[in-house]
Amino acid sequence: MSGPSAIADHPGNGTPVQTAPPAPPPTDDGPSHRQGLEATADVETAIGRDAESPGEDGSVITGDLAAPPVGRGGSARREATRQRVIDAAREVFAERGVIGGTVEDICERAGFTRGAFYSNFADKEDVLEALFVREHARRVKHLDASLALVDQELAGAPDPGTGVASIVDRILRSVPADRQPWLVQAELEIHAVRRPDLVRPFLDASDRLRARIAVFLEAAMARNGRRLIVDPLDVVDASVAVVERSVRRALLAGRGADPDAMARVVLPAMLLALSRPVER
Repeated sequence: MSGPSAIADHPGNGTPVQTAPPAPPPTDDGPSHRQGLEATADVETAIGRDAESPGEDGSVITGDLAAPPVGRGGSARREATRQRVIDAAREVFAERGVIGGTVEDICERAGFTRGAFYSNFADKEDVLEALFVREHARRVKHLDASLALVDQELAGAPDPGTGVASIVDRILRSVPADRQPWLVQAELEIHAVRRPDLVRPFLDASDRLRARIAVFLEAAMARNGRRLIVDPLDVVDASVAVVERSVRRALLAGRGADPDAMARVVLPAMLLALSRPVER
């Protein structure tokens, strides 16, 4: 088995092994709940706490529906193979890092041969790019669903402070609080910094997510009778920084720590300070 430089390996001629993938080792050394909610499957935590949320048309958006659309027959099977490889890469990168995880590790976790891997991805960098594009796309879908839910909550808010608290709650529920997604996100960011030639796809996906959060935040604040007085993207960046620090503190503190503790206090005050009532 090769070392971290396995991305240079050439593909074999194998086919998918018809065996179930080995179960990943448990990762129970950190908070895996948010406000008493039980931990959900990895696909659900990839898009947030609300595993099932109504879309604008009243339909339900779940982890499965959050995945990229597939075609029929062979196309559907190929897409299923790609998603299984991406799932395996997500686990491997969280456990061993982008540098430490190899193509062989990903294949072993997915239950595929190297030939199956290389028939879908050029190398490890290719699956890495597919991973962070998928993760960001799922978060965007979940934010869209959250906007519909916050509308209902704001309709019954007795005052702006309560309304802002509802907005913050929706933001927090859209952020995964368990250990694996945060390890993956940290690995993706560090790898992008180390490899400037790979940073553009990461920035593009990140910018799409930032823009969608900004739309969500502006619309939700407007429904609460307030308008932001600074660039919404700056508010997004500040809010994300607070949420990330809040979760990381809880992960470092260990099981039982509330991942929302700091964010729940800071974000409402920050959003009220950075907004003004809408003049009618």
